[in-house]
Amino acid sequence: MTRTFSGGPTLHEVLEVCDVARRAPSAGFSQGCHFLVLDGPDKETFFEVSGAGTWFARRSPGVRDCTQIVLVLADPDAYTDRYSEPDKIDRGLSTRETWVCPYWLTDAAMAAQNLLLLCEDRRWGALLFGLHGDPRVTLDRFGVPDAVHCVGAVAIGHRSPGDRPSGSSTVRSRRGANEVVHVGRWVSPSGGPAGFATDDPEV
Repeated sequence: MTRTFSGGPTLHEVLEVCDVARRAPSAGFSQGCHFLVLDGPDKETFFEVSGAGTWFARRSPGVRDCTQIVLVLADPDAYTDRYSEPDKIDRGLSTRETWVCPYWLTDAAMAAQNLLLLCEDRRWGALLFGLHGDPRVTLDRFGVPDAVHCVGAVAIGHRSPGDRPSGSSTVRSRRGANEVVHVGRWVSPSGGPAGFATDDPEV
């Protein structure tokens, strides 16, 4: 995650990347994930309205130098509408309450991951963060419908040469594969072998 930016890609380049990133898995091919790209004055408005600008000014001022903010949005109605159609109605998922796992959030999160990976592939910097305060204040400012949720915001730009790793990953160790990869059944590390082991410190 980049926290110090210096310049960045053009709006057109970011739109091209978003076009690829949106091609994530989609339950029922409902396609309820949207990207709202904020560039120039819109980016500055975002920082002001959301409160993120004040927060980053105190904690990570280099984030303000990103060139775009992309809001990753999820539309539940696209899913309930899709699962009200004849070929899906028998699944019993025509209302939000019947979804044990709200796949509009799952699918949007996968699209966000795509976006982060594509930024990395292009050697851009990126930072995923949640909206500060009441998200509706920000979403209303940009005309996002009431029913639509924001999964997160992605700041995009060129990584500054002075950017250094920071955040929780620098003070917390990554869990070993034997703690999180299970085979056949859930087994805690203290309760016996989890079925997977590696000597690779990067895994």
